[in-house]
Amino acid sequence: MSGPDPAGRSKWIDRPGVRAFLGRVLIGNYLRFLRLTSKVVADPPDFWESAHKDWPAIAVSWHGQSNLAYVVMPDPKQVALLVSMHPDGQMMAAMARSLGYQTVDGSGASERQKHGTGGLSAFRNMLKALKAGTTLFATADIPPEPGRNVSLGMIALARKSGRPVYAIATASSRRKVLERVWDKMQLNYPFSTIGFACEGPFYMTDAGVGDAEYANMLREALDRVLAKAFDLADGKIKPR
Repeated sequence: MSGPDPAGRSKWIDRPGVRAFLGRVLIGNYLRFLRLTSKVVADPPDFWESAHKDWPAIAVSWHGQSNLAYVVMPDPKQVALLVSMHPDGQMMAAMARSLGYQTVDGSGASERQKHGTGGLSAFRNMLKALKAGTTLFATADIPPEPGRNVSLGMIALARKSGRPVYAIATASSRRKVLERVWDKMQLNYPFSTIGFACEGPFYMTDAGVGDAEYANMLREALDRVLAKAFDLADGKIKPR
């Protein structure tokens, strides 16, 4: 997070009101336009209907592909998103709320970012949300670590809550992937085919299975569904 400049003034772009405007008005409306001009191809096609029997659940995706998922979920009011307390995260929180989602502030700690994440409070609030019947959506990897490594916090949440985990991914046919960015962020363009893929449910409550083993299993699932989402968007495969 950027600190104040030598004159004691914070950057105008980091002001809460500016971030809220950018998230709610610019990003939120852009995602709505993208959804209105695009078609969704899902595998499995009946995922949302069949997944409801397992709700509340924990849905996770890789960080760089998370934004597009917000506009393919059929009922945002039933879902809460975990959002970072960083100014960028709060901008995305404003976007998410404009689309009808609930939000939980906080993110996991990493070796480079151990303080000020609100992780413990977020963990408790996510447990409360799940107990209240609200499904959670979060990114599995934590900035600024190298991307596509599953946070053990997600495994702890699945263990503690007993709720199933779904690995999901979305991709648009008209896109640009920023390969040099830590999370390989995906920029999605309107008038696309949106590929949506998922695997699950995964229950992570077996005391005989270690957290690292569960994290590796989820990482492999997330890589598979992301590859499938790209193939669906590009028309290389058809839904089952």
